[in-house]
Amino acid sequence: MTQTRMSKTDRREQLLGLAAEIVRKEGAERLTLLTLAERAGVSKPVTYNHFGDRKGLLVQLYQGYDERLVQDIRGLDQACAPTLEGLAHKLAMAYFECTLRNGEVYDAVVAALCNYPEYRDLRIRICRYFVDFYHELFGPVVQLEPSQSLGDLISIYGASDELARALTGGLLSKAEAVDALSTLIIRTLGGGIRPSADGRLE
Repeated sequence: MTQTRMSKTDRREQLLGLAAEIVRKEGAERLTLLTLAERAGVSKPVTYNHFGDRKGLLVQLYQGYDERLVQDIRGLDQACAPTLEGLAHKLAMAYFECTLRNGEVYDAVVAALCNYPEYRDLRIRICRYFVDFYHELFGPVVQLEPSQSLGDLISIYGASDELARALTGGLLSKAEAVDALSTLIIRTLGGGIRPSADGRLE
């Protein structure tokens, strides 16, 4: 078997892309390191060296999607001073674009990981990850009081998750999902908008 030489990073990205394709077309139950090695045309030790085991592969898949989503939001145009309305729209747009690209695979990977005892609380971990990010994202423009901000941010995460399901299920268009989430964020956090340096509300 002739193998194309790749850098370790490129090989890992290739393997993750193939793994996602297996999940998308055949379901997460078909994803094993052996199946992945066969599809990639590499030996099984190559996949073990990158991921350790099937669980490690699933972890890297789901974490990769979460990290890329956060990077996408952070990478959006920062030329203007942030406002709650602008940040809400950016978050919603990036979230549902990611949903349309990866939502089916992401849900299947998370469900598969939840079957492992040490990952039964994975959905809570993901919620905490995004709540922490929302705190960082909205903190500069909204006064997030500790007594209520946790519940508010969790509700935003929960709404985004359900709206994503409605989008992939055909109940909402992308534009409708973006509008719904943006509106909910503004209504939920709008009471705590910070004043700007000149005393105006941002």
